[in-house]
Amino acid sequence: MHLASCFRGSRLASLTLVCAGLILAGCAGDEDVIASGSPFSQALFRNYTDLAAQADAAPIPESLENDGGFFSDLVGVFTGGPDNPAAPVAEALRAKADRAAIGEEPAPEPAPADATAQGLRARLVRAIAQGKDGFPDQAARAQADFDCWVMDSRAANLMSEAQACRTALNGSLLALENAGRPTPPRPAPVTTAPVAPPPPADYTVYFDFDSWTLTAEDLAVLTNVINTARAGGQSRITVVGHTDTSGSAAYNQNLSLHRANVVVEALVDMGARRAAIEASGVGENDLAVQTGDDVKEARNRRAVINLQP
Repeated sequence: MHLASCFRGSRLASLTLVCAGLILAGCAGDEDVIASGSPFSQALFRNYTDLAAQADAAPIPESLENDGGFFSDLVGVFTGGPDNPAAPVAEALRAKADRAAIGEEPAPEPAPADATAQGLRARLVRAIAQGKDGFPDQAARAQADFDCWVMDSRAANLMSEAQACRTALNGSLLALENAGRPTPPRPAPVTTAPVAPPPPADYTVYFDFDSWTLTAEDLAVLTNVINTARAGGQSRITVVGHTDTSGSAAYNQNLSLHRANVVVEALVDMGARRAAIEASGVGENDLAVQTGDDVKEARNRRAVINLQP
């Protein structure tokens, strides 16, 4: 298969800016209001306005429409709208857009009560503090992805959007963290005679204990995967997730699938064609370093990426 069929253009596109009717008299006045804020607050306004419009447009699940039951009454009480669980989410997002429109910089939402989510928020806050002045669009995008994940998770008809935002956060947060880092020097031109395309190659990314979050180092490895595939003409990619032996076999099987899938999403964001990637997880069944049961071993917590012709 030719290289052009394996890779596609970037799937990320700018969303249409929606007028914030609750705070502005009309679209003609948007620029005057937003101009008083920082580039970061302006970018937050655009992102929150888009997210509020998407929440408004979310369809109501059939299970919540016209069932005439007790739960339907409860939905009406809490949403203030016609059985639409996304209504308070849209209002909260619109309130953040209102604040950004007058130059404020609303903080990211509080994280859910688990260590992974709280650690992710702390990492986001650090990255925003360091990058919002130099890279306001990237900082606003990462904060919007985080808030979309947290806030959309509160509505039954926004669960798929919440999961999509959680996946997008992996890429946008890494992009923000890497934005201020110097670009590696370009390698010197190769003056030797061309060589044959490389044989199938393996690449490995590693994960923290009980985590499937990619690090900046992992992103560099995946960038090398994409560059190698483009140069060598490989058209198929396999991704296999692994764990160490700490925890139950069933838990580790699911964890290994999470690790494989997050690698797939990152490769697709970089330009790989989803249909050309095969992902699987083997749990603790294929250890890089042989250990006994219930042993934490960093070299076993990995995902292996293989390029095929």
